[in-house]
Amino acid sequence: MTAIGEAFKLLLRRAFDIREGEFLRATLMQLNIFLIICTLLIVKPAVNGLFLSKFGVENLPNVFVLVAIFAAVVTTFYSRILARVALNKIIVRTLGSSVLTLLVFGTLLRLNFLEGWVLYLFFIWVSIFAVLSASQFWILANVVFNSREAKRLFGFIGAGAIAGGIFGGYLTTLLAEAIGSENLLFVCAALLSCCIPITQSIWRKSVDRQTPFQQKKRLQGFSEHPFQLVRRSRHLTFLASIIGVSVIVAKLVDYQFSAVAAEAIPDPDELTAFFGFWFSSLNLLSLLVQLFLTSRVVGVFGVGTSLFFLPGGILFGAILLFFFPSLWAAVLIKVSDGSLKQSINKASVELLALPIPAEIKTQTKTFIDVFVDSIATGIGGLILIFLVSGLDLSIRAISVMIAGLIVLWIYLAVRIRREYLLSFRSRIDLPKEEQVQKMPDLSSESVLGGLTKVLTGGSEKQILWVLRKVRELHDERLFEPVHRLLAHPSGEVRAEALRNLYFFRTPDLSMEVRPMVNDPDQRVKVEAFEYLIAHSPEEEIASLMEHYLEDPDYRVSGAALVSLAVETRDNPLLRNAFDLNNHLLKKVEELPTIADEEQRRFQIVSILKAAGRGHAALFFPFIEECLSEDGHPEVRKTAILAAGETTNPRFVRRLIALLGAEPDRQSAQTALLSYGPEIVEVLATLIYKPETSPEMARAIPAIVDRINSQRSVDFLFELMDFEDVTVRLEALRSLNRLQRDFPHLKFNKKHIFQRILDEARLFLDTLSILYAQMRMEPLAADRRDEQREARQSLINLLERRLDGNLERIFRLLGLKYPPDDIRNIYRSLQSNKPDLRSNAIEYLDNLLEPNLKRVLIPIVETAMLDAVSDEAIRNLNLRIPGELECYAMLLNGKDL
Repeated sequence: MTAIGEAFKLLLRRAFDIREGEFLRATLMQLNIFLIICTLLIVKPAVNGLFLSKFGVENLPNVFVLVAIFAAVVTTFYSRILARVALNKIIVRTLGSSVLTLLVFGTLLRLNFLEGWVLYLFFIWVSIFAVLSASQFWILANVVFNSREAKRLFGFIGAGAIAGGIFGGYLTTLLAEAIGSENLLFVCAALLSCCIPITQSIWRKSVDRQTPFQQKKRLQGFSEHPFQLVRRSRHLTFLASIIGVSVIVAKLVDYQFSAVAAEAIPDPDELTAFFGFWFSSLNLLSLLVQLFLTSRVVGVFGVGTSLFFLPGGILFGAILLFFFPSLWAAVLIKVSDGSLKQSINKASVELLALPIPAEIKTQTKTFIDVFVDSIATGIGGLILIFLVSGLDLSIRAISVMIAGLIVLWIYLAVRIRREYLLSFRSRIDLPKEEQVQKMPDLSSESVLGGLTKVLTGGSEKQILWVLRKVRELHDERLFEPVHRLLAHPSGEVRAEALRNLYFFRTPDLSMEVRPMVNDPDQRVKVEAFEYLIAHSPEEEIASLMEHYLEDPDYRVSGAALVSLAVETRDNPLLRNAFDLNNHLLKKVEELPTIADEEQRRFQIVSILKAAGRGHAALFFPFIEECLSEDGHPEVRKTAILAAGETTNPRFVRRLIALLGAEPDRQSAQTALLSYGPEIVEVLATLIYKPETSPEMARAIPAIVDRINSQRSVDFLFELMDFEDVTVRLEALRSLNRLQRDFPHLKFNKKHIFQRILDEARLFLDTLSILYAQMRMEPLAADRRDEQREARQSLINLLERRLDGNLERIFRLLGLKYPPDDIRNIYRSLQSNKPDLRSNAIEYLDNLLEPNLKRVLIPIVETAMLDAVSDEAIRNLNLRIPGELECYAMLLNGKDL
């Protein structure tokens, strides 16, 4: 058995690049998704067959609309509890309740309790189960695997979903007539119940060892609905629109397929078997197209043309069904939809999404997959209700509707192709002062052709951007242009090229990469070692790394150490096999014997990087020791960053303390940012602690404004009431940056409105005090010099207070109105040119709503005056306080 197991592991390594220590995780995850999809492909034909036999196809549109409503509600609720409850508990409870639901429905059907509401509920539940089960599985996968592992292993795991789809449907075909459709639900319950111990085992062995910060970081983006992000991006809007139209068309195709099948096959068990056979066959056809046709079609025709294959195939089927409304034509249109959607069309859409930043893509994927799908399902149902129930039209009329929607689909495909070119160009275009060479002309290129052209002839910045994007894509046809970049003069380009080649299993470039461990650029050395660890034969890796870890060139051995730590970070078995801790200990023990100061410093830096990036807990005390010492700036900076890279809670308070010291502040901010969105809660608690100095508190908003989370917005609004005026101003500046960088986050407009009024009131109070002090100044001419100087200092302070007031008012306006417009108005008001200032006031007058206009325009006009005049005070209808009242008002204020 051991020999068979080793042979199986070798096969998996060669075929799927599964490494030592990953076999159990990968196979358990694959088995998990296999069982989930297998269950779905058994229960889906069963519910379709039972529903159509009981109610007929004319009721299918009603259930489509109900599915859309319930799916939107359930997934909204699910995303909210995902932010509050541990993921493993949610998954286990979801699976447990699903097993129980299957048993209940199975029992009701066995008792012939086929009341309308039971089958309606069953149909709706199956549709929601299809959405939630797959979504939460891939959320779990993102927590279990780091980004590098995910790129290598998700293909292998996804094969389990395809196999489950094929096996489940064919099993339904075999069992439906033998045991009856209702008994299939008990088979589903048995299969799905196996997922519970599998999930618990995966979590216990792979996730429990992660810190809470690591878990939350990997979950980032799955618990929020970034509608605004999609709405504000033309590229994402077109992408979501194409997917929405394709779902509507798919629902119309489903209706036609179901209607013709239900008419041709009246027996419920036979109908279930028929659906099971074709659902599995569609999965099999999709797999064959993906394996043998997708790369060739997309490569030869380009993405723009490939986008037309799916709508073209459906249109052909719709025309056939219009003229020949029979079962073979219905099967053909369903085959066109099912075989091309998850193969050629999916590959084309993924390529067109390339210019979208990876973080935004992650956030919007769930929204598009779930909410756009649900809304489109509902629209499809309403269209069918109108055509079938309202106008009493036949399935031929639905073919005409499909043809009309495909015209819209093709229009959107043309527009997104154009938008892709604009997005791509805007991201690789350089400012005029940086343009040494002309940007490659991409207008006539296919997507892959355009990428290749930039990699071959672009500038360094353009090449780097494309390399970072194609790392997400991982397309074999880009291997050669990336490979050639190993000889590029820029070290950064060579390192990025190695990062890309890391994910290509073949051909093996180990012999070519080995000399690069001596590259003059340290980043290239590290990437070269990571490539060698990943691609060298398993029996050679240990001796190879042993050789380089003992290399006489300390830079080479340091790069080898860091690479080994990164590669074994989430793989305890591999870490023990390489004996990483022993190598680190040896490097630490060598330090007192190193005479050369530069070599010693470099070795400390290498140990720190390895301990931080590799999460080597045994060496956290070494990081703490380096944090405590007031040594070389490079060592101290590396120690701070390493502490952040560990994402271990033990370092948080220490890093926050370093925010108060100017030399370490920026490094400490970056380190705390490494903890991900969960750090916001920690900062929100610690900022109010007595040990948190004003300097530390003032540095916190600059960390929060780089964290894409609604909690960041809420926390910064809380800081607007902080007692330190500088913290309040920094919080407001950070809110402006958050809105600029993450426009989908929600800002409470009513709250902002009230803040603006508060600032306006403070401005008017300050102005009245300033006017009172300026009137008293001539009366103090005969007083002592100290008194005159004190009053003049107070006047200067009040003028600065007014400037700060005005800045806060405009920053708040920037949260309520278009920020670019407000920024331009504020800059124009600061100008020395009277015409610019008057134009700015005019524009602001047109922009503001009436309630704000009445308050703010007089304030802005007064702020533009060189001096506060009696007339300005009268126009503002201000009461001038006495001297004692002035001082009382100042002492009660919160911004001095």
